[in-house]
Amino acid sequence: MRGQQLLDELHAREIAIRKQQFEQLRLIKQIEDEGIAREMGAYSTPVLLRGRLRISPGDARRRVEDANALFGSATLTGQPIEPQIPVAARALAEGVISRDHIQVVRATLKKLPAEHHAEVEQRLVEEGAAFDPVKLSKIATHIRAYVQPEQVVLNEQQARKRMELSMVEDLDGMIHIRGQLSPECAEVLKAALSPLAKPAGKDDVRSAARRWAEALVELANRVLDSDTLPQDGGRRPHLAVTISYEQLRQQIGLGHGDFGAMITPQTIRQIACDAGITPIVLNSEGQPLDVGREERLVTKAIRAALIARDKGCSFPGCDRPPEWTDAHHIIHWIDGGITSAELMTLLCRYHHTTVHEQDWEIVMRDGIPYYIPPAWVDPDRKPIRNTMHTAVERGYSPSSQVRSW
Repeated sequence: MRGQQLLDELHAREIAIRKQQFEQLRLIKQIEDEGIAREMGAYSTPVLLRGRLRISPGDARRRVEDANALFGSATLTGQPIEPQIPVAARALAEGVISRDHIQVVRATLKKLPAEHHAEVEQRLVEEGAAFDPVKLSKIATHIRAYVQPEQVVLNEQQARKRMELSMVEDLDGMIHIRGQLSPECAEVLKAALSPLAKPAGKDDVRSAARRWAEALVELANRVLDSDTLPQDGGRRPHLAVTISYEQLRQQIGLGHGDFGAMITPQTIRQIACDAGITPIVLNSEGQPLDVGREERLVTKAIRAALIARDKGCSFPGCDRPPEWTDAHHIIHWIDGGITSAELMTLLCRYHHTTVHEQDWEIVMRDGIPYYIPPAWVDPDRKPIRNTMHTAVERGYSPSSQVRSW
């Protein structure tokens, strides 16, 4: 088969590349042992490689370290120095493992007492022939947990102390999140985000990275709405967004959040639908005209009624459960809409954004929300409804008179 032939050729080329890398490291070792860098006027072998091969400083340093570990040398008095990882060296020379595998072997042996090096190296090379470097790293951690359990526990404790998180604003207003978590803390975060990061129905074309990012925000929203956080400055933690009345009505300009974020009126309308977010609306003199209305927020009774009716996100084709939804005002409260089950519907965050950003319209027919698509979706703009939550339990097919997704 054509596909198998291409894969076989790719595998053969990968083995050839690994063998070439071994020979390249042999040359680097010769350059290092013979002091070529100083002869050429370079401060060190990594500096020489960086300039001659045009590689990064980190890559140059790793190549020299790999070369020193793979090959033996001699002291100034002529005494031989055995290679640190001879088994891994032979495996790389044969193309069995890669330089990434070598990195795992080196990093693992560096943490272990010398009496365990030979046995552990042999085991890691055998496993490396069957598994990728990431998997091999996990196997190495398991091995260390048996060889030096106290040290592994200490490393775990130290990892928690190294945890950090920073948020830096870019020139275009985007926030770059950077940080690191200990393995067990990362597991907690992944467990919380995983159910929120699933695709929102068949029309969800978001990348996995975007779904995980939006799941993080969804998690924060749920915690803010849950009233379980400790007070901050004498009040329950929440977000306040300030904007003028005219900007909010005409959907022009920008509002700003507590922490300085610039937010469009369109987004403010969306996030203020059913969340612990206070819109501070200012008059023409800049004085607070409205600091939110408690009755705009959905009561437990109204939300229970919406769940009983919609049973989840009501957007056509979406099967997300009620726990993943906001209560959306069909007529926004800033435009005079009231908070009642008859004029509201449940929407997941993804489709809530879709409704606010695109030209979807919602109309109520016999107490059921119907969606009128924008013309670019359906030129006829025929109303459609979601039957994902009800078709099975009612045991019927959607009527041919009303389209559904």
